[in-house]
Amino acid sequence: MNSVSLRTSLVVACLLATKTLFAQAPAELPQIYKAREVQAPAQLKATLAEQRKLIASRRLTFQVANTGVSTISLDVLAGEKNELSDAERARIKTQVTSARLDPRYSTLLQALQKVCFATKPKYDARVANLVSPVRRQRCGNCWAYSAVGAYESSYIKVNNTASTAIDASEQYAVSCSGGGSCSGGFAYKVMEWLVNQNKRLATEANIPDTGTNGSCPAATPVTDYRAIAWGVVDPSGDINKIASVAQIKAAICKYGPVAASVNVTPLFQNYAGGTFNEMPSNPANPSTNHAILIVGWDDVRKAWLMKNSWGTNWGENGYMWIGYNSNNIGRRAAWIVAKKRTLVLANPSVVAQK
Repeated sequence: MNSVSLRTSLVVACLLATKTLFAQAPAELPQIYKAREVQAPAQLKATLAEQRKLIASRRLTFQVANTGVSTISLDVLAGEKNELSDAERARIKTQVTSARLDPRYSTLLQALQKVCFATKPKYDARVANLVSPVRRQRCGNCWAYSAVGAYESSYIKVNNTASTAIDASEQYAVSCSGGGSCSGGFAYKVMEWLVNQNKRLATEANIPDTGTNGSCPAATPVTDYRAIAWGVVDPSGDINKIASVAQIKAAICKYGPVAASVNVTPLFQNYAGGTFNEMPSNPANPSTNHAILIVGWDDVRKAWLMKNSWGTNWGENGYMWIGYNSNNIGRRAAWIVAKKRTLVLANPSVVAQK
């Protein structure tokens, strides 16, 4: 090898090594987390020190810190139930694979699919103003936040409204849908309840999250928060499977952000930034305990952009970048289509649609 070729090879090797290093090395911890750590309890500081040693030894690509939920039990934060009976899985599969979306909505959704293409290397639904603000759950009702978050995004998309124009009540979903309780539940059951029983959601202003199961009000909410269809992202209709990257991308582009599940751990709880890649997913036998919303992707990171319901003092202002193949992300991925409003309520005491 001549000297020119040798120098070229060395430069290429250095560039590749540098690229790998930056891909693996977490960025510096944001200042807000540095300040918060000063006030952290001694036990949490010790936990974070051990977690950082683990991250360094395994060359993981994310940071941990004293987040807004670091001192809360995971039992409270992670409220998705894990197991479904074979009979329930079969029932869902039969229902979603036989359902057909109203052609008028198929045409509408196709027309609204302006900037999202599954073949694009990067997409962020927030840029398209299709994501409502980050919320903060008050008990193990993440499943309700996941379902309602997906609904809100669809409502914004279908009705071409502002991302701050809707704040639906997760508490109403907890108290009325039969999808679960403060001890856990399933996001898809909220979607099924809205569509199959022709129900509507209340507003957060009228029925805020109390951190309890609550009781279902007798009066029907005076809103236009209704849905006309829901489905499982995986075409097989198996709600327990981890949908593929291609399937999730296509669903996000067609329907908007999708509800999904993930397996959360103490490292996840203390996530402060970077690309979360704690453990490889297990498609053959996936286990999850938390419901979230997938709102975008980045093929360079090889990661999903995930909206959580733990407030803005967790992660990257309430969001996480999580590897496509990490912690069983994408299990139970489901979409919902909001009903297009036909009348603007000038008087909130008037019901727009019967």
